[in-house]
Amino acid sequence: MKRGNLLIIDDEPLILKTLEKILSDYADKIYTAERGALGLEILKNNEIHCVICDINMPGMNGVEVVKSIRASGNDIPFIFYTGHGNRDLMLEAVKYGVFDFLNKPDLDGIEEVVSRGIKTGFDKSYLKEDDSYLSDYDKLLNEALE
Repeated sequence: MKRGNLLIIDDEPLILKTLEKILSDYADKIYTAERGALGLEILKNNEIHCVICDINMPGMNGVEVVKSIRASGNDIPFIFYTGHGNRDLMLEAVKYGVFDFLNKPDLDGIEEVVSRGIKTGFDKSYLKEDDSYLSDYDKLLNEALE
C-alpha cells in the first residue's frame, strides 16, 4: 500500500534522525534537510506529500520556508514541530495555511498527525472525510493568539 513521502526540515541532526526512525512506518520515503533552503530544493526535485519543519532555524526559518512553498502555488500539508515557536512567528505561519503545530520534544500523537498530513497530501479529499482533527488545531491557534 502506498503511503506517500515525507520531508523533515530541522537544524538539529538528532531531531532529524529521531523523527526519521519514529515515522519510518508511516511514509514510503523520508527526506531530511538541516536547512530550509535545502528542504526547498528537495521539495522541488521530489514528490513530497507532507512537510514537518522547525520554526526557528538559522538562515531561513520555518515561516520563510512555508511562505516560499505557498508562493510557488504548492498547498502541501505543512506541520510545524518546534520547541521555540514564538507567538509572532506562529501567527505569521497561520497565514500560510499550516496543517498543524506540534511541540518539541513531545512525540505523543506525532505519528497520527503526520499520517493524516501525508494522506491529505496524497489525496486532498481525505480532509473532507475526517474533520475530527479540527478541534485540536483550533485549540493550538487560540493558544497562539492569547
